[in-house]
Amino acid sequence: MATRPAPVQWNRERRTLLLFYGLLLLLVGLHLYVRTLPATLGALPAMGEAESYWWGFWPVRYASGWAVGLGAGALIASMLWGWWRVATPVRSAGKDDSLTPFSLSADLTGLAVAVALACAFFAFPIVHTRWGDAYILANAVGWPDPALRLTHSWQAPLDVFLHSQLWLAFHERLQWRDATPVYRLLSPVAGILYLAVALQLSRLKNLAPGWLTFGLLASLGVMQLFFGYVENYSFAAAGVLVYLWIGLGVLEGKRPLWLAASVLALLNATHPSTIVLAPSLLYLAWICWRGGGFSGWRTLVAVALPILLAAGATLLLMEAGGHGLVALLEADRPGGGDGRWLVPLFVTTTRWEHYTLFSWPHLRDFLNEQILVAPVVLPALLLLWLGTFPARLRSMESRLQLPGTSESAGELGTRFLLIAAACYWLFVWFWNPDYGGQRDWDLFSLSAIPSALLLAWLLPRRLRSPWLLRAGALPLLLFQALHSAAFVYQNRLPWQWP
Repeated sequence: MATRPAPVQWNRERRTLLLFYGLLLLLVGLHLYVRTLPATLGALPAMGEAESYWWGFWPVRYASGWAVGLGAGALIASMLWGWWRVATPVRSAGKDDSLTPFSLSADLTGLAVAVALACAFFAFPIVHTRWGDAYILANAVGWPDPALRLTHSWQAPLDVFLHSQLWLAFHERLQWRDATPVYRLLSPVAGILYLAVALQLSRLKNLAPGWLTFGLLASLGVMQLFFGYVENYSFAAAGVLVYLWIGLGVLEGKRPLWLAASVLALLNATHPSTIVLAPSLLYLAWICWRGGGFSGWRTLVAVALPILLAAGATLLLMEAGGHGLVALLEADRPGGGDGRWLVPLFVTTTRWEHYTLFSWPHLRDFLNEQILVAPVVLPALLLLWLGTFPARLRSMESRLQLPGTSESAGELGTRFLLIAAACYWLFVWFWNPDYGGQRDWDLFSLSAIPSALLLAWLLPRRLRSPWLLRAGALPLLLFQALHSAAFVYQNRLPWQWP
């Protein structure tokens, strides 16, 4: 029989629910405000002043009025339903509240949504090259002159090589004029891999219920990377999710440490920015060594050998393509046009530096990026943190434990995902975006993946009541899905370079 939690816990969780609803109302209000801003350069504006200030919210301007009204109405209705559900809990004495349509049909519903999204990846590709290096990649990979054609790049060694080889194999037969068709083919393939892993994660008992875990991952703005997106991040996004899934398996003793190291090593060769996940791998190694199953040397070999093999193979690949260490140190050095990796502290000195580290424009871009790709994730994590702030760390960790799971599993998973998410937040904060935050949104978008998993890990430990969890999580998912749908729709519209 379903029972109401203890009064103290119940009241604390209801306060958290109210904070979530306040957050959603604030986000809805900001989106509606952005819709009132004047267009900058016509019906499909370039990056004008208003857009540069509010680019994280800007996709809502492309949605029709009736769609915005319907979405806002559905969101408010879901919050009203959630609060009514909390105020009038289950009265049926013999009814087990855990056995609901959400849990009973989670696998089937998740699979149906995944199939629908996979079809949408192919059916609705992005139609412009506005973001990042898209314009360069689409033309350079398919350049007519073989001597000038892009086949190898240290910015994304395996990703660029894969796309270039596929273009070389089929462009004459299929009469591809540039490399855009290759990205429209492989980007959805990466998306299918991402969704398949998300479905696997939705079955983990230590995470939130399947509908919530899958919903958080499948509603991120990261999904735009799979709609035929012309850039180097589609397989990197899928790879980050694979690595986190394997890492959680390592903590549970279900998968070997060397497998996590191998996945991360391959991921680093796909896109070097994912090196920021290295501290989380070191944490896995430390846990395995501390647990007594691994000696120091065995742990070192399990981590170092896959990394060395992948690095060596990548170097050989690049040297064979005439783009080896010399290119890495000179023409293709990290840091983009000026070779500078980090946001400058006090003064900008090149046209590739847009602001200083402690400036409002830098913070504004950081917030816009988080809103664009994961509008509810970081704010919800902050609210959960504020809810546990008054308690001591030990007390907090004891609460971050699901019924039926070991204390160590809850603590280890929390720390692993927190390390991965925090390293990506630091990367987004410190790395210098050569094209500016808006056009380099895709480089930073991968930070949303470990953050979303961390939220899926913490939510059921903070909102233990199934009533409160559904009442709080469903509006969050609905808002994030609507926001991401507007972003996908925005990129379906033509756009001209100014």
